[in-house]
Amino acid sequence: MNPFTDHPWLALLPEGAVFLSDGATLVLADLHLGKSAAFRAKGLPVPEGDTARDLARMRELVEKHGASKLVIAGDLFHAPSGITPDLELALDEFLDAIRIPLTLVLGNHDARLRKIPSRLHPVERLDLENGIAVIHDPADAKGEGLHLCGHLHPIVKIPDGKRTSLRFPCFLNRENTLVLPSFGSFTGGAVIRPKKHDRIFVALRDRVVELPGSFT
Repeated sequence: MNPFTDHPWLALLPEGAVFLSDGATLVLADLHLGKSAAFRAKGLPVPEGDTARDLARMRELVEKHGASKLVIAGDLFHAPSGITPDLELALDEFLDAIRIPLTLVLGNHDARLRKIPSRLHPVERLDLENGIAVIHDPADAKGEGLHLCGHLHPIVKIPDGKRTSLRFPCFLNRENTLVLPSFGSFTGGAVIRPKKHDRIFVALRDRVVELPGSFT
């Protein structure tokens, strides 16, 4: 089910990604690979496993939808200190396994790296069909059409009682941008403050639904 009725040429997926109606292009954002390794490099006792887990989730999503193009809307990586030989090997194995091109729209964290692997086809912006463009920071949305973005790691807080609430990663449609939730399992998020005319979508089990205004 695709609740994003104003833009029928794309579907919001409960895994936190977008699939275009060309039947080919899968877009997701903000994996921050190597974040736990970067924390460990600073002496923090953070467990391993997030990189392998997130690459496996991404591969499953590619295979599930039969995607032939994969686009990352920025911050595939977290920091130079997290780019370990193990991560480089895991990423190479992932690219060999999916056997489709990956395009990395550079995010602010990716920009900290001295060099981006050429297999990732790094670009500043990617223009797709139907007036859709992929950027990283929604503040950089320029021109007409819909901009798919990341960067904000949006989370919506829904009251669950007088003093309690639930938090959900969400898609945020604000003006000419659609901000994707962060895909990484070790990224955290920021609670958004909805503005008038914002549309918010959350995954509930295996479907994506739009929140009515009374919840935001």
